[in-house]
Amino acid sequence: MKTNVTTFAKIFAKSAFTRLVERLYAENAKTIGNQGTLASVIGTCFASMSQVQNTWKRDTFRDLLLHLEAQGCYALLRDEVAINALANIAAFGNKLVRDVKTWERDTLETETQMSSLIKHCFANYEVPTYMESVFYYENKIQMLWYVQLGRGESVLNLSAFPVKFTKKMAHEFKNAPANYNVSRAIRWAQAKGFGASEDMAETLAWSALSEGFEHEDFWSTVIRFFAKYETLPYGEVQDALFYISKQFEANKAFSMKGRTWEALLKQTEEWTKEYYKKMAALNRVDWKTSGISELRKTVVTETGIAEIYIIELTNSEALYDEGYEMSHCVAEYETDCAEGTSAIFSLRKRVDTVIEILATIEVALEYKAVVQAKAKYNESISLEAENIVLEWAQKEKLNLEYEEYYAGEHQVHVPPFPQVANANAEQVGINRTVNSDIDWKWIIYIGLMLLKACVAVAS
Repeated sequence: MKTNVTTFAKIFAKSAFTRLVERLYAENAKTIGNQGTLASVIGTCFASMSQVQNTWKRDTFRDLLLHLEAQGCYALLRDEVAINALANIAAFGNKLVRDVKTWERDTLETETQMSSLIKHCFANYEVPTYMESVFYYENKIQMLWYVQLGRGESVLNLSAFPVKFTKKMAHEFKNAPANYNVSRAIRWAQAKGFGASEDMAETLAWSALSEGFEHEDFWSTVIRFFAKYETLPYGEVQDALFYISKQFEANKAFSMKGRTWEALLKQTEEWTKEYYKKMAALNRVDWKTSGISELRKTVVTETGIAEIYIIELTNSEALYDEGYEMSHCVAEYETDCAEGTSAIFSLRKRVDTVIEILATIEVALEYKAVVQAKAKYNESISLEAENIVLEWAQKEKLNLEYEEYYAGEHQVHVPPFPQVANANAEQVGINRTVNSDIDWKWIIYIGLMLLKACVAVAS
């Protein structure tokens, strides 16, 4: 009896879905958007398809929905993204190489079902797997490329292709990594076509170059320039591309001829620093201090005298400078600081005229807690910095709640730096007094252990 009830429920659900699809297919509804219901998602897709022109779009979309329901693809039909992808497939319903009604489900995994369906509809010839993703977005030109490749057309003959490919590039385009999108595959293929290594091709594929394809005559010379190098740091390449784009934007005669990476990197660093300072000046925001005291002390190190200090950053320009020097995103905390939810401090060490930033520190003001302490490139802070943060936090009654708590793993305690009795660096060579209290407990303990050992030997 239970089995009969279950079977009846499935038949009823199937019938209800069929009636819903047929009703929405017949209606001349307006786009209503996603209202959180299956009907609104499907209805919006039907509303975008004319009942007068290109009616095969509506017919194909209806057939897809009903056939997938008949094949038991229930999870796929509850997925809004998948339904929109079906509508995109239907937009090329006049270019199908097989009838959608002949497709059969051979897996329960929805992504694999969609992949199989796309190949069934359009691919008589092998098409790169990464290109299936185009049906999940709205770029109809890229969808057309899939259709053309599926019919056996050459990459070199794809409609409205944004880049002039060589035969080698066309070959590399088909062999781009499966986790790429089409834009990244284009840049990958260009770089490989110019002789780039796997590493450099990947760097360029994931760079800002994949965001657009305007002025390709110029940008192809940029890709050719980078292709000469076996490998370069991704972040530095990104910065250089931004610098190049701004130079080309200001002067279309800007050229890559005669340039070297070393010279380009130096120019990029100098320009970037000034650029962000200008941006910070244009958008400068100041905020009140948090009321948490700063820390300043002079210490003796193995290399000489050092000044240690923790200062609060109280304007957007200071955040930009800190982020630039430390290569992290502290500038994004501008709003939090201005609203008074966070305070940013910088832990620095100065020896003579050389200043080194040891850590950038975030304090959540509501909880009076240090929630982040980061070194350059968002790395964990050193033990030296850790001890200073601990000392400062205890003094200011701040909790330590950041995950990268360095001593939390190692539990190594480095004694605080000895304080310099005379802070005047010129007099330190004459009069350097360091506080060094003797731990008498340890001396007594060691003495007792020695006495015990002597007694044992004598007996």
